[in-house]
Amino acid sequence: MECFAADPDASMDDVARGAGVVRRTVYAHFPNRDSLVDGIAADAAAELAAAVDLAEPDGPDLALAVGALRIWPVGDRFRLLLSFARKEVGEQCIADLVAPVRTRTLDVVERGRAAGIFSGYLPAVVLVGMMEGLTMATLEQANLGLVRDSGDSVALGTLVLAGVAPDRAAEVVEQARRWLREHAPDPEAGVMR
Repeated sequence: MECFAADPDASMDDVARGAGVVRRTVYAHFPNRDSLVDGIAADAAAELAAAVDLAEPDGPDLALAVGALRIWPVGDRFRLLLSFARKEVGEQCIADLVAPVRTRTLDVVERGRAAGIFSGYLPAVVLVGMMEGLTMATLEQANLGLVRDSGDSVALGTLVLAGVAPDRAAEVVEQARRWLREHAPDPEAGVMR
Protein backbone atom coordinates (compact mmCIF):
# COMPACT_ATOMS: atom_id res chain seq x y z
CA MET A 1 0.00 0.00 0.00
CA GLU A 2 2.86 2.38 0.75
CA CYS A 3 4.32 1.71 -2.71
CA PHE A 4 1.01 2.49 -4.40
CA ALA A 5 0.56 5.58 -2.25
CA ALA A 6 3.96 6.84 -3.38
CA ASP A 7 3.48 5.75 -7.00
CA PRO A 8 0.08 4.59 -8.27
CA ASP A 9 1.90 2.92 -11.20
CA ALA A 10 4.22 0.89 -8.94
CA SER A 11 5.16 -2.49 -10.38
CA MET A 12 5.27 -5.85 -8.65
CA ASP A 13 9.07 -5.40 -8.48
CA ASP A 14 8.55 -2.06 -6.72
CA VAL A 15 6.16 -3.71 -4.26
CA ALA A 16 8.64 -6.50 -3.54
CA ARG A 17 11.46 -4.00 -2.94
CA GLY A 18 9.20 -1.91 -0.71
CA ALA A 19 8.23 -4.97 1.32
CA GLY A 20 11.85 -6.07 1.61
CA VAL A 21 11.22 -9.41 -0.08
CA VAL A 22 12.20 -11.00 -3.37
CA ARG A 23 9.81 -10.71 -6.29
CA ARG A 24 9.05 -14.42 -6.15
CA THR A 25 7.55 -13.98 -2.67
CA VAL A 26 5.06 -11.37 -3.92
CA TYR A 27 4.14 -13.54 -6.91
CA ALA A 28 3.57 -16.50 -4.57
CA HIS A 29 0.69 -14.57 -3.01
CA PHE A 30 -0.49 -12.55 -6.01
CA PRO A 31 -0.02 -13.84 -9.55
CA ASN A 32 -0.11 -10.33 -11.03
CA ARG A 33 -0.55 -6.66 -10.21
CA ASP A 34 -4.30 -6.77 -10.84
CA SER A 35 -4.78 -9.51 -8.25
CA LEU A 36 -2.69 -7.53 -5.76
CA VAL A 37 -4.86 -4.44 -6.28
CA ASP A 38 -7.99 -6.62 -6.04
CA GLY A 39 -6.64 -8.03 -2.77
CA ILE A 40 -6.21 -4.54 -1.34
CA ALA A 41 -9.76 -3.66 -2.42
CA ALA A 42 -11.08 -6.88 -0.82
CA ASP A 43 -9.30 -6.04 2.44
CA ALA A 44 -10.80 -2.55 2.37
CA ALA A 45 -14.29 -3.97 1.75
CA ALA A 46 -13.93 -6.46 4.60
CA GLU A 47 -12.77 -3.79 7.04
CA LEU A 48 -15.57 -1.41 6.03
CA ALA A 49 -18.17 -4.17 6.44
CA ALA A 50 -16.74 -5.05 9.87
CA ALA A 51 -16.86 -1.40 10.97
CA VAL A 52 -20.49 -1.13 9.87
CA ASP A 53 -21.45 -4.40 11.54
CA LEU A 54 -20.68 -3.16 15.06
CA ALA A 55 -23.30 -2.06 17.58
CA GLU A 56 -24.54 1.50 17.25
CA PRO A 57 -26.29 3.94 19.58
CA ASP A 58 -30.07 4.36 19.49
CA GLY A 59 -30.35 7.99 18.41
CA PRO A 60 -30.07 8.49 14.63
CA ASP A 61 -27.91 11.61 14.95
CA LEU A 62 -25.52 9.87 17.33
CA ALA A 63 -25.56 6.73 15.14
CA LEU A 64 -24.70 8.78 12.05
CA ALA A 65 -21.75 10.43 13.83
CA VAL A 66 -20.52 7.13 15.28
CA GLY A 67 -20.69 5.55 11.84
CA ALA A 68 -18.65 8.35 10.28
CA LEU A 69 -16.05 8.16 13.04
CA ARG A 70 -15.82 4.37 12.71
CA ILE A 71 -15.33 4.30 8.96
CA TRP A 72 -12.79 7.14 8.90
CA PRO A 73 -9.82 5.00 10.07
CA VAL A 74 -10.65 2.37 7.45
CA GLY A 75 -11.02 5.00 4.74
CA ASP A 76 -7.85 6.69 5.89
CA ARG A 77 -5.92 3.41 5.80
CA PHE A 78 -7.11 2.56 2.30
CA ARG A 79 -7.34 6.08 0.89
CA LEU A 80 -4.60 5.26 -1.56
CA LEU A 81 -7.27 3.36 -3.47
CA LEU A 82 -8.81 6.70 -4.34
CA SER A 83 -5.60 7.72 -6.07
CA PHE A 84 -5.89 5.01 -8.64
CA ALA A 85 -9.04 3.05 -7.94
CA ARG A 86 -11.13 4.30 -10.82
CA LYS A 87 -8.44 3.32 -13.29
CA GLU A 88 -7.40 0.08 -11.57
CA VAL A 89 -10.58 -1.47 -10.17
CA GLY A 90 -13.36 0.56 -11.76
CA GLU A 91 -16.40 2.44 -10.56
CA GLN A 92 -18.48 -0.69 -9.92
CA CYS A 93 -15.86 -2.12 -7.59
CA ILE A 94 -15.80 1.13 -5.63
CA ALA A 95 -19.61 1.12 -5.44
CA ASP A 96 -19.56 -2.48 -4.22
CA LEU A 97 -16.86 -1.68 -1.69
CA VAL A 98 -18.89 1.08 -0.02
CA ALA A 99 -22.29 -0.62 -0.38
CA PRO A 100 -22.51 -1.77 3.28
CA VAL A 101 -21.78 1.77 4.46
CA ARG A 102 -24.31 3.24 2.02
CA THR A 103 -27.02 0.79 3.14
CA ARG A 104 -26.41 1.46 6.83
CA THR A 105 -26.30 5.23 6.33
CA LEU A 106 -29.53 5.18 4.33
CA ASP A 107 -31.23 3.29 7.16
CA VAL A 108 -29.96 5.77 9.76
CA VAL A 109 -31.03 8.76 7.64
CA GLU A 110 -34.52 7.31 7.16
CA ARG A 111 -34.84 6.63 10.90
CA GLY A 112 -33.67 10.18 11.62
CA ARG A 113 -36.24 11.62 9.25
CA ALA A 114 -39.02 9.53 10.76
CA ALA A 115 -38.01 10.81 14.21
CA GLY A 116 -37.95 14.42 12.99
CA ILE A 117 -34.22 14.78 13.71
CA PHE A 118 -33.06 15.06 10.08
CA SER A 119 -34.39 17.32 7.35
CA GLY A 120 -36.31 16.07 4.35
CA TYR A 121 -35.05 18.69 1.92
CA LEU A 122 -33.56 16.08 -0.45
CA PRO A 123 -34.43 12.49 -1.27
CA ALA A 124 -32.65 10.22 1.22
CA VAL A 125 -30.68 8.42 -1.49
CA VAL A 126 -29.37 11.76 -2.85
CA LEU A 127 -28.44 12.91 0.64
CA VAL A 128 -26.56 9.68 1.35
CA GLY A 129 -24.75 10.06 -1.98
CA MET A 130 -23.70 13.55 -0.93
CA MET A 131 -22.46 12.19 2.41
CA GLU A 132 -20.46 9.57 0.54
CA GLY A 133 -19.05 12.27 -1.74
CA LEU A 134 -18.09 14.37 1.28
CA THR A 135 -16.22 11.40 2.75
CA MET A 136 -14.41 10.67 -0.52
CA ALA A 137 -13.50 14.34 -1.03
CA THR A 138 -12.17 14.58 2.53
CA LEU A 139 -10.07 11.44 1.99
CA GLU A 140 -8.70 13.00 -1.20
CA GLN A 141 -7.77 16.09 0.83
CA ALA A 142 -6.02 13.77 3.31
CA ASN A 143 -4.10 12.26 0.37
CA LEU A 144 -2.87 15.78 -0.35
CA GLY A 145 -1.91 16.31 3.30
CA LEU A 146 -4.57 18.97 3.84
CA VAL A 147 -6.70 17.05 6.37
CA ARG A 148 -5.18 15.58 9.48
CA ASP A 149 -8.12 14.94 11.76
CA SER A 150 -9.53 11.63 12.92
CA GLY A 151 -12.85 11.79 11.14
CA ASP A 152 -14.38 14.77 12.91
CA SER A 153 -14.66 16.76 9.66
CA VAL A 154 -16.62 13.98 7.98
CA ALA A 155 -18.82 13.35 11.02
CA LEU A 156 -19.61 17.06 11.41
CA GLY A 157 -20.23 17.56 7.68
CA THR A 158 -22.44 14.48 7.48
CA LEU A 159 -24.62 15.70 10.34
CA VAL A 160 -24.93 19.18 8.83
CA LEU A 161 -25.90 17.66 5.47
CA ALA A 162 -28.59 15.71 7.33
CA GLY A 163 -29.98 19.00 8.61
CA VAL A 164 -28.47 19.17 12.10
CA ALA A 165 -27.46 22.71 13.08
CA PRO A 166 -23.64 23.11 13.09
CA ASP A 167 -23.43 23.89 16.82
CA ARG A 168 -25.59 20.89 17.66
CA ALA A 169 -23.61 18.74 15.19
CA ALA A 170 -20.37 19.57 17.03
CA GLU A 171 -21.99 18.47 20.31
CA VAL A 172 -23.16 15.21 18.70
CA VAL A 173 -19.65 14.47 17.40
CA GLU A 174 -18.29 14.90 20.95
CA GLN A 175 -21.05 12.59 22.26
CA ALA A 176 -20.14 10.08 19.55
CA ARG A 177 -16.49 10.14 20.61
CA ARG A 178 -17.53 9.46 24.22
CA TRP A 179 -19.90 6.68 23.11
CA LEU A 180 -17.11 5.04 21.10
CA ARG A 181 -14.73 5.17 24.08
CA GLU A 182 -17.36 3.65 26.35
CA HIS A 183 -18.28 0.92 23.84
CA ALA A 184 -14.81 0.08 22.56
CA PRO A 185 -14.25 -3.60 21.90
CA ASP A 186 -12.73 -5.43 24.84
CA PRO A 187 -9.58 -6.93 23.29
CA GLU A 188 -9.34 -9.66 25.93
CA ALA A 189 -12.90 -10.91 25.50
CA GLY A 190 -13.23 -10.03 21.82
CA VAL A 191 -16.63 -8.43 22.44
CA MET A 192 -18.15 -5.00 22.89
CA ARG A 193 -18.37 -3.69 26.45
